[in-house]
Amino acid sequence: MTEGRETDAVAERPVELAYRPTVGEWASALRARARSTGAGRFQRRALVWTVAVSTVGALLSAAGSGHRDTRWPLYVGALAFVAFMTAAPSLQARRLHRLAERHGDIRGTVDDTGLRLATAHSSASHDWHLYSRYAETPELFVLLSADKSAVGFVVLPKRAVADPEEVDRLRAVLDRRLVRADAAEAPGSPQSRGRAVGRGAGSVGLLLLGLLLFFFAFAAVQRAAHPDRFPGIQNNTAPISAVMLGLGALAVAGAWWLVRRMTTMRTVTIVLAVLVLLAGGAALYRVGPMLHCWGSDRIARGPEGAYVCYGF
Repeated sequence: MTEGRETDAVAERPVELAYRPTVGEWASALRARARSTGAGRFQRRALVWTVAVSTVGALLSAAGSGHRDTRWPLYVGALAFVAFMTAAPSLQARRLHRLAERHGDIRGTVDDTGLRLATAHSSASHDWHLYSRYAETPELFVLLSADKSAVGFVVLPKRAVADPEEVDRLRAVLDRRLVRADAAEAPGSPQSRGRAVGRGAGSVGLLLLGLLLFFFAFAAVQRAAHPDRFPGIQNNTAPISAVMLGLGALAVAGAWWLVRRMTTMRTVTIVLAVLVLLAGGAALYRVGPMLHCWGSDRIARGPEGAYVCYGF
């Protein structure tokens, strides 16, 4: 009986914390919050689509007949937007760090009743009903408020505990009182299996898209490559083929990125990607000798196989 009471007492003992968050920890917490909220995931997708659309637009404009009139300031603005959105978490982390530095070191306790934090200038107690879930990174725990955007969050670095074993106790308290934000990603869960199937299907689709783009890149230069069947000066379609080759390579890279954390699908994707890239290499072998005529409107293949550029 005595041993049982001692065990319960140890289990009920609060986890004690002492720390001062760093800029890197604030930035990591902001990234974890973004991954755990719909608004954060939408922002990341918008950033990816902005990069993709800007890249495709720039390539198509450069390959078109009016490439000399390309509005490069538009693309510079798009790159500036992407750079700002990428740097935004770090900038916000620095602002939060400056604000936290005014309070100095933080000391606190965590148990089943709630979270209590104190600094040299303030103290606060938080009941668990204020938070609905938490996210874990290799270096910290992030408590997220119950609203959808998780406007409120608390950073609990793992280094804040005196004993590494206390990290497990802290995680156990959080598991009892909150829901893990990445529970849907846990292996074996229905959401995880559904996303795995979706990622696998998306990877195969991107590989097929890449193969199709490589085929079109190869077919687009057939008239210039075969003067015996298509004599005379031809339209210079090599830049368009080069753009298709680039987009095909991006599709293959995207296929791998979708399944990069799935061991079996990653291996299958690598094998299929190699086969698709071999087709892309064949297309590049055909298009490569024409690319020195990038800025020309017309092209013709000479008797010795070299390509002559014509500008009209």
